[in-house]
Amino acid sequence: MSLKNILFGIGKKVFGKKADPSPATGQKQKLLTYEKPVRQDTGKELAEIELRNPPVVLKRTKPLHMGDDTAPAFGSSTYDWIMKKGAGKFSADEWVDHLTSTRKVNLRVFGKPTSKTVREPKKFKYDRGPFQGKEVVINKEELYDSNLAIFNEAGDLTGGLLYAAKKFGLKLDGNELGAMVKLNPVNRLRPVELGLPKGAQETFDRTALTATDQLKNIRKNYVLSGYRGSDEITDGIDDVIYQLNGLKNDTSRRSLEAFGRDLRGVRNNARMRPEDRKVMNKVLGEVNEAAAPMQNSKTFYKGESSYTLQGGKDYKETIMVLDDAIVSNRSPFNKGGHFGEVLPKETNNIYHVRYDTRFTPDGKKVFMINEIQSDVNQSIAKALSKVKQLDGSTRANPFQADLELNLLANNRANLMKQMNEAMARRQPNKVQALSNELRDVQNKLNKTFGQRGSGGVDRKDYFPLVEADAYGDHALKYLAQKAAREGVDYVAVAPFSKLSFRQGYKKGNERFYGYADGKGIDKRGRAVMPELMRKLGNFYGSKSGPTKISYSDPKLPYKKVGKEKFKYPDSHKMKGKEVTSEFHEEAVKDPKKGYKLILQNDPRLYFDAFAVKVSPLMRQTQKTYRHMGGLVVDIFKTRRYN
Repeated sequence: MSLKNILFGIGKKVFGKKADPSPATGQKQKLLTYEKPVRQDTGKELAEIELRNPPVVLKRTKPLHMGDDTAPAFGSSTYDWIMKKGAGKFSADEWVDHLTSTRKVNLRVFGKPTSKTVREPKKFKYDRGPFQGKEVVINKEELYDSNLAIFNEAGDLTGGLLYAAKKFGLKLDGNELGAMVKLNPVNRLRPVELGLPKGAQETFDRTALTATDQLKNIRKNYVLSGYRGSDEITDGIDDVIYQLNGLKNDTSRRSLEAFGRDLRGVRNNARMRPEDRKVMNKVLGEVNEAAAPMQNSKTFYKGESSYTLQGGKDYKETIMVLDDAIVSNRSPFNKGGHFGEVLPKETNNIYHVRYDTRFTPDGKKVFMINEIQSDVNQSIAKALSKVKQLDGSTRANPFQADLELNLLANNRANLMKQMNEAMARRQPNKVQALSNELRDVQNKLNKTFGQRGSGGVDRKDYFPLVEADAYGDHALKYLAQKAAREGVDYVAVAPFSKLSFRQGYKKGNERFYGYADGKGIDKRGRAVMPELMRKLGNFYGSKSGPTKISYSDPKLPYKKVGKEKFKYPDSHKMKGKEVTSEFHEEAVKDPKKGYKLILQNDPRLYFDAFAVKVSPLMRQTQKTYRHMGGLVVDIFKTRRYN
């Protein structure tokens, strides 16, 4: 195939105005994390430009902006590094060398000298902008999710656009690779937020307080007035005020209707003065308006004590969804096991995060993570080694795959023609070589769009961010950005010994959430979330570490204190040790039987949790993918977490 025709196909797929609306191109979906569309040059125009061979103008913008002037919610340092390569077109091997770090290591196996190839992550430091001097890593998972490059266990290029480019001698410029990164499905994740919007409760409380004062003033006009029927009005107003106070904790449709019904009953009393009717109409309208943002704020798992630490304020649930169909999966859409009733039918639930708001002793706000979980990826990650997750052998990523497959399919006919010619000329070596090429091409096509379970392979569904480390990192950065924009000072994670032990001892929970000091399994090393917090703090000019946060609202001094006990199993380093964890079932303003008085400055009000301090820079674009899990390949070792 000519370079012109190849470019025409790629340009049509990546940039064309009438691109196939499949997840392979992603063109039918709005790129949710940034606003400007990909450049709309036609494939013909791109081919003509290439043939004229002008200098390539790379789409360099601010760090993480991925070629756009408008800052996206999430951006890619891989995109920035691609643009760092410079103008011109480069071979697949040149791009692989740019995106990875490869070296030979000499060693002895069973006493005999040998060598191995180690493909390590490419690391670089920003030399300008707000992240100047900060080191980042080209993450293998991002290359896989973008369908730019797929590597096997030995570090060989086995899939993605660069694989096809290498097979057919295609040279590509930075903009073409950048488009692949930009169309990564991770960049189209959409948050579905459940819970009260920011400031909604405060606005309603202020409105309710004002309304109560206005109703009390109206009531004064009828107390001891001597008018017949005055008692009926004052008693009715008392009922309305009672209903209004109840709305502070329950703004359900039923409670609002009851409040409105009682208020209208008093308002319509024949003995009510016209000027008082006007005030009551105003009260009804203002209360309904203040309550409106709270109507669709239902959450689902606040009461699940095994997964939620009681006592927090403003409990919220956020689901990260991908609205694209994933055509290579068992079903193109999967809503997961949680939140099925609130999500539309045609969406994929990638992961969810549940969190609430707490406070430090000096009154700073904290987003505390109760749980991060992916229903769709959890079983896949457990079933596959880290290598198998990303080598393309058992998980087929259909996004942007048509760019690669277009090259493979279009050149299959050419390979067959060459093989027939070689057979006619009795060139067995060439026939064998071409036969191997054809087999590789066909196997690649079958792996991507073949039937599940074909070829004796147990095919797993594909969803981006397969590992808990990956979606945990994404969730953390989402909350950090939200915190920075809403004036919240810390993001913390509930320690294993405070919450997740309630599910029974699970090594995965201990590894993921860790302890207040940041340690993981057996209280050794660093747990996943604390380590992600540490790296986030380093990148955005902040700090992380153990932080005291409140069990409940410090402004409500009377607490109902509860306790949970847990004993480590015999398999654990701390076998037999019993842990007692306190929590606050409820906090109220006034004294109550069985409740303890715990004031704001009382040390009993706080516990330790690992947290990262939110910096102003976190308001800006967050970097996709974690600073770990790079391209370190040891061909003598299988990488798997058990």
